Amino acid sequence: MMMTTMTKNHSKKNKNMAKSIKKKSFSFDSVKDRFSSKTKYKPDRFIDLGEVFQKATGVPGTAIGHLNVFLGHSDTGKTTALIKAAIWCQKNGILPVFIITEKKWNFSHAKMMGFECEEESPGDWSGFFVFRDDFDYIEQITDYMNELLDTQTKEDWRHDDGTPMDVCFLWDSVGSIPCKMTFEGKGGKMHNASVLADKIGMGLNGRITGSRKETSVHTNTIVFVNQPWVELPDNPFGQPKIKMKGGEAIYLNSTLIFLFGNQKNAGTNKLKATKNGRSINYATRSKISILKNHVNGIGYQDGKIIVTPHDFIEDSKAAEEKYKKEYADYWIDMFIKSGLEEVDETDLNFDVEESENIEGLV
Repeated sequence: MMMTTMTKNHSKKNKNMAKSIKKKSFSFDSVKDRFSSKTKYKPDRFIDLGEVFQKATGVPGTAIGHLNVFLGHSDTGKTTALIKAAIWCQKNGILPVFIITEKKWNFSHAKMMGFECEEESPGDWSGFFVFRDDFDYIEQITDYMNELLDTQTKEDWRHDDGTPMDVCFLWDSVGSIPCKMTFEGKGGKMHNASVLADKIGMGLNGRITGSRKETSVHTNTIVFVNQPWVELPDNPFGQPKIKMKGGEAIYLNSTLIFLFGNQKNAGTNKLKATKNGRSINYATRSKISILKNHVNGIGYQDGKIIVTPHDFIEDSKAAEEKYKKEYADYWIDMFIKSGLEEVDETDLNFDVEESENIEGLV
C-alpha cells in the first residue's frame, strides 16, 4: 500500500515538472546568429591592361585582391602584360613589387613602354616600385612577401594624401626557381610543388584574398608569370594540355588565368620589317584566351592580339598600319644600329612570316 502511494506521488511530481518546463520554439535566426558569420567584401576591381586586351579577352585585366596568372610559351606576350600591369599600378598608387627569378628583366624596355623609372647608375634604377632579383629558392620569396605584408600592416603604409598604399606583387616567373631542398641537391619536382602548395595555397592565398574584406585597410594582389610544360595525350585521339611548372597549387588558388598562345606550342606569327634582304621582327601575332575566371565567369577563347615592343595593338590591318607609321623612326634606328647603311621609311618592307598554328585550338 505504501509503495503504491509513493509511486503515485512520484508520477504526480513528474507531471508537475513537465508542466513547469516550457518547450522553446525553434528559431532559424538564432541558428544563424550562433553558427554563421557576416563578411562584407570590397567591390570587384581590375588592373586595366588596355582596350585591346579587354576586346581580346572580355575582361579589363587582372583582378585586384586576387591571385592571377599569365601562362604561356615563350614570346607570346606575357612580359608585355606584366609591364602594363606595373604601369597601371604606378599610375593608380599601387606599389609594384617585382620578384624576378627568370633573370630576363629589362628596365629600359619597361621605361620605353611607359613605366616610370630612372637609371641613377649602372644597374641602379629608382622610382615608385620595389625590385628584387636575388632569391635562390621559393621559401626566400614567400618569406619576403609575408614580411613585406606584415610591415605594410604594422606601419600602415599610406600616400601623402592619406589613402592606403596597396601592393601588387609581380613574380616573373614561377617555375624558374626551386625549393630550398632542391636547391641544396636533396629534392626534386615533387618537393618544389609541395612547397608552393604550402606557402602559396595555404599561406599567401589567404592573406591576399582576405585583403578584399572591407575590414582590411589595404587591398593587395599577386600576378604570376608561369612557365609551362606540355602533358602529352594518353590516347591517340587526345590533345596535349598545357600545365604549369611547380605543380597545381598556383592554378587551384588563382582567380584569373590568361593563356597566351596555344597549349601545344606558342602558335604565333612573326611580323617582320625587311631592308636589303635583312629582317627584324617588329611584332608577334598571338592568341589569348582565359583558362579560368572566378570573378565574373567571362572567358573568350578566340582572342588575338599583336604584341609589339611598345604595347599591345589590335589584330587588324588598320592597327598595324597605324603602328608602322607611328614607330617607323624607331625601326629605322634599329636597322641602323644593326649595321645597315642609313635607311628611310620608304625602304622598309613589312611582312609576315609563316604561322605556327595560330588558328588551331591547341
